[in-house]
Amino acid sequence: MKKPAAKKKKNAVKEETTSTAQKKTTPKFRISPRLRNWIRESQFLATTLSIILTFGTTLLVEHCQRVKDRKLSAMMVMGNIETFSRKVDDMAQSMARRDSIATWMLSLPQDSLDFIPASEMVDLINEVVAGIEFLTHDKTAESIFSSNIETWKNMQKFQFIDNVGSCFSEMNADENYWKEWVEGFEAAVNDVLEHPDEHPGERTVTKLLRNVVFRQKIESFHVRQSWLKYISAKYRYLNQRSARMMDIDYQEAEDFADERLKEVEINGTEPMQSDFRTKPLDVNSLNTLRPTIQHIDSIIHNKKGKTDD
Repeated sequence: MKKPAAKKKKNAVKEETTSTAQKKTTPKFRISPRLRNWIRESQFLATTLSIILTFGTTLLVEHCQRVKDRKLSAMMVMGNIETFSRKVDDMAQSMARRDSIATWMLSLPQDSLDFIPASEMVDLINEVVAGIEFLTHDKTAESIFSSNIETWKNMQKFQFIDNVGSCFSEMNADENYWKEWVEGFEAAVNDVLEHPDEHPGERTVTKLLRNVVFRQKIESFHVRQSWLKYISAKYRYLNQRSARMMDIDYQEAEDFADERLKEVEINGTEPMQSDFRTKPLDVNSLNTLRPTIQHIDSIIHNKKGKTDD
């Protein structure tokens, strides 16, 4: 019984020797310090690049948005000024028509004015007198640009801000100047219309054309026309300077103004006040007021009856 036990011990020793030999013969994989440092540095570099790309992309998007907002703000301002210049152009054309008629009227002999049929002169004098508009521009873009400090910061070009500010200042001053002239012209016309007995002539047309102040006013139509052309050109020059400062093609500002003036088409027609006018209500149709009306009528009749008695 002892011999088998000895065999087992021998086999165990043999197995142990074999496993030890295998352990000794199996090679170990070791990372060199240089490689370990390179991996460490690569991980740090990857993390750094990821952070830079994240923040860099965010900053790039924000920068692009600021540039877009800056251009939109500039386009709103320049489109507003271009629109106003076009309005002044239209007024200059209208004044040219008035000037032609006024020049002809001033050439008529004053002593023969009463001989001209009134029907021939009424339409012409109305075209000269009526409908001279005030100069007004849309104040929305101006108020946003002037009062919003964030817009100023975003523009980043103080030359542009100064130039636009000068243009708006000129526009406001010209509007006040034109308003004073129009009010003076209307006062000259109203003086004749409201006090006809104080002016010589049998008809209103004759009274107007014999009035010294009125003649001076319509004689200045030619000067007013030239002035309107001048201020329109002045605004466009300042606007083109603004576009150059912002590296914007002025055609874009003109297209922006076209888009603003374009009418939006919708189904149906624009409502007019006359569409809602109705005939005056007949007294008998005021059913809700009938008791009150009857009471008042009875009071009136009773008073009349007492007076007759």
